[in-house]
Amino acid sequence: MRLKLLPFLLLFAFGSHAASGPVADHHAHLLSPAGAARITEPPLDTIAVPAELTKVIDEREQAWNNEEGLAKLYTDNAIVHQARNATWIKGRAEVAENLATLFAKQYRIAPVAYDITGNTAWVAGYFTRPNEGKLRRFGHVLLSLKKDDAGAWKIAAETLNFPGPTTYETVNAEQLIARHDEAGIKRAAVLSTAYWWGSPLSGPVENEYEIVRQQNDWTVSEVAKYPERLFAFISFNPLKDYALEELQRFAKHPNVRGLKLHFGNSGVDVKNPEHLEKVRRVFKAANEHKMGIIVHLWTGGPEGYGKEDAEIFLAQVLPVAPDIPITIAHFAGGGPGYTDEALAVYAEAIQKNDPRTKNLTFDIATVADSQSDAVLKKFAERIRQIGFKRVLFGTDLGPPHARQSWMIFRTTTPLTDEEFAAIAGNVAPYLAPNPAPSP
Repeated sequence: MRLKLLPFLLLFAFGSHAASGPVADHHAHLLSPAGAARITEPPLDTIAVPAELTKVIDEREQAWNNEEGLAKLYTDNAIVHQARNATWIKGRAEVAENLATLFAKQYRIAPVAYDITGNTAWVAGYFTRPNEGKLRRFGHVLLSLKKDDAGAWKIAAETLNFPGPTTYETVNAEQLIARHDEAGIKRAAVLSTAYWWGSPLSGPVENEYEIVRQQNDWTVSEVAKYPERLFAFISFNPLKDYALEELQRFAKHPNVRGLKLHFGNSGVDVKNPEHLEKVRRVFKAANEHKMGIIVHLWTGGPEGYGKEDAEIFLAQVLPVAPDIPITIAHFAGGGPGYTDEALAVYAEAIQKNDPRTKNLTFDIATVADSQSDAVLKKFAERIRQIGFKRVLFGTDLGPPHARQSWMIFRTTTPLTDEEFAAIAGNVAPYLAPNPAPSP
């Protein structure tokens, strides 16, 4: 798909929307059925445990809300990690009182591992309840036991952890639109996660390129259901031999606006000359086809990530793609938070009117999440240094989703109402409606 060369950043007015929330989401994801399965941690199988341990588990389940019954199961100096406010509870009476009011309804404990050594033992498992005919695992539990003087097993320590194993479900275009409607968002860049299947972090994948193609096709087909609001960015590992082939396959596709590249997931090290040349090749091809790029530069590798990486990207990658909009994800970090020493390289270049930064923007997806006041203060200072027109709102996969993401940014980052409004109204060129093809 060919983009007409547009001004550096377009501003669209949707009533007074800019003052209340973002116009666009520049970093959104769907989640295909295959993608959901890939990142869902498979639960451990339930196992049988010896009868003497099963007895303790059964009694623990039956006394779930019975303070007197629970007290009989614990040692005098038992200690339990309290899940409600993340603290320790010590002593039989205190433990029983706490656990008797912790759960709203009865549960079962499904053991997944155990060990007995002399007079001590432990059992690990899930808290479970039935849910629509299936077993729902909603928490983890580790029981440490020892025998009392009469030879009976008692719980000496217990750790509870909630929620249970994270299960991901498919997120399609209709669901994303509903989340964006809730936040008042009018259009979005939808970034494929096809690069997951080319990642060295998860080992070799059989029929890798075929699956990468399928994942890009799935994202593009979902986005096509809302052509006035959603705009696809296909993805792949830029180091792969099929990278240019996949880029060219979508170069003229009407629903594709660009590429999503993830250096960290793809194992890219710009300090490696071979990697750098392959990355430059992809950026050059994207520039030739007028495809925008959203790139996650943070790598977090053993040699670190920061100033040197940013200097190489600025000096050797941006110059081969001078005509297309390029957005650096997560404010040049990995999110939550960002990497200030990398961001500083770009901020200083922008202040000097470096021509290599003329089409450069930064999304702030997850940057403000769970950050200290000092980081948030520096974040605001960097936003002002870079300039508000270069700062784009984005969400990532979530949760938190769009409405909550904006609220986190809005209520934690020390900017003025006018400054928030300026960011809320920004829409990058690759989200422009119906761009005309280049001649």
